[in-house]
Amino acid sequence: MRSHDRLRMMWTELLRRIDSVLFGSFFTLCAANKAVKNRIDECCVTKFSNDKRLEHSKEDLDAMLTLSVGRLERIENKAMGTLLGVAVAIAVFGATSGLLGSDGPLADSCTGLRIIAATLLLLAMLYLFGSGFLSLRAYKIGEMFRPTLSDRTPITEEQQQKSVMLYCIEQNQRTATLRSNRLSASFACLRNGLLMVLLLGILIVVTGAVEAAKCGA
Repeated sequence: MRSHDRLRMMWTELLRRIDSVLFGSFFTLCAANKAVKNRIDECCVTKFSNDKRLEHSKEDLDAMLTLSVGRLERIENKAMGTLLGVAVAIAVFGATSGLLGSDGPLADSCTGLRIIAATLLLLAMLYLFGSGFLSLRAYKIGEMFRPTLSDRTPITEEQQQKSVMLYCIEQNQRTATLRSNRLSASFACLRNGLLMVLLLGILIVVTGAVEAAKCGA
């Protein structure tokens, strides 16, 4: 392997790790989601006319379809839970908005500490609101693929019904991948946001302890 190829691979891996730690693999997942979205847009029922899974009975395919819909519903339920990140962000903003004010616990601290506190507060807000935004993107009620009533009418050929069911199964699986990627990035942002809040709390406690020790001396 050439040296510049090796360096390029190392650089790519470094960027991937930075993206994973700081942004919850947001940029990596965006690239993956773009590819999946293209496959969803390009998919059509006719592509399943010769699929080997057409050998299964309609009952088996219907069970597979139910599983694919169930997975989407579970992802939606998890996304609802991560929307707590938005509530946490609002609570943090209200509770810490006066930290850097004249009456805040860091009012008499040095400029360096105030800058660090402001940076942590800003990062916490960005991460937590980002978590809420990504979870909202993952929580899209009704965006599921199911055969319509016209697809299930007795006059429709069984082969056509099966093709439509396979189409819905594949599209639901791809949609679930899209939402899972967004939810994964949302969890990572929530984790990083809470970590910033924790570091901010530690900074306030340590600063308060130091100030109290100085007063006692």
